[in-house]
Amino acid sequence: MLVLAACGGSDQKPPIKAEFRAACTAMAKETISGTEKLIQGRDGWLFVKSELLYVAAGDYIGEAARSANPKAPPQNADPVPAIADFNAQLEQRGIVLYFVPIPVRPTIYPEGVLGSERLAALDSVPSFDRHLRKLLSTLRDRGVRVVDLGPRFRKNREHPERGSVFYPSSTHWTPYGASLASRALAKEITASPWYEAVPKYEYRQRWTTKEYSGGTYKTFESATGESLEPDSISMRRILLKTPSGRQRLELRNADSPVIVIGDSNTIWWKGSQSALTHQLAFDLGFPVDVLSTKGGGANETRLNLARHVRAEPGYLDGKRAVIWCFSARALTGTEEGWIPIPL
Repeated sequence: MLVLAACGGSDQKPPIKAEFRAACTAMAKETISGTEKLIQGRDGWLFVKSELLYVAAGDYIGEAARSANPKAPPQNADPVPAIADFNAQLEQRGIVLYFVPIPVRPTIYPEGVLGSERLAALDSVPSFDRHLRKLLSTLRDRGVRVVDLGPRFRKNREHPERGSVFYPSSTHWTPYGASLASRALAKEITASPWYEAVPKYEYRQRWTTKEYSGGTYKTFESATGESLEPDSISMRRILLKTPSGRQRLELRNADSPVIVIGDSNTIWWKGSQSALTHQLAFDLGFPVDVLSTKGGGANETRLNLARHVRAEPGYLDGKRAVIWCFSARALTGTEEGWIPIPL
């Protein structure tokens, strides 16, 4: 993989960004034979179509949302109203929403689209997520707490020991990527006035390495008959220290003041005790309650929270924060659009 020092890219000339978007648009049309969604990128990268279409969509808030997400009902294409409404509902209950969209892989590893040679002359990896930054700025103006992972991911995209934030074998982030997000969130939450009063637990962390072939590799091998070398993934394994020994962490912790909702990224690597939710327990010092869904980062995960609120009166009592984390490709790839969901 290309290893560059990264920054926001404000001094980069616009042409490479236009070239990148055009290349994503063209590449999205070239699915691997025998698959519907898998794309063979450059430098060994495999993408899914929705990642590239997200980049190709361009601006996706306001009037532009209708063309960026044409399959959605026009009144629900813009994600801003539904996100702002969800934030307001939580705010009325004294709960802070942390909105955490996960950048799509091509914007962090653009060599997968443009090739390493195109980026070799640059001093840093440009920021290719202007439209996401516009969304986050708009949400900040509406009073939403946002966590922008883009700069952090670009700056730390290659670690000499922990590896990469993303790999070609899966659309999901690595445990290292999840740990970067966890630390960013912990920095926000530990500064909250209620944090010190929450009982703390003692956790242990241990980094291990695992050979991994994710969904994109498996689809590629099934379609082409070609075998790919697995990725070597660094796993930050988190265990709870107890008098009887170290124990695995449960996803459901209904008494926790922090709820995590989102798509499968939030619970990916749970079998290895390395998911975002495990990282958060270590970085916060207490477990979080997880109401994530495997998909549907836009709507289904909010519906899941609403169902719990209605089925369990008092569930939100004592809750202080909701972390809403999902892949940014849902911002333009949700066919039903962004539906207002009352709690």
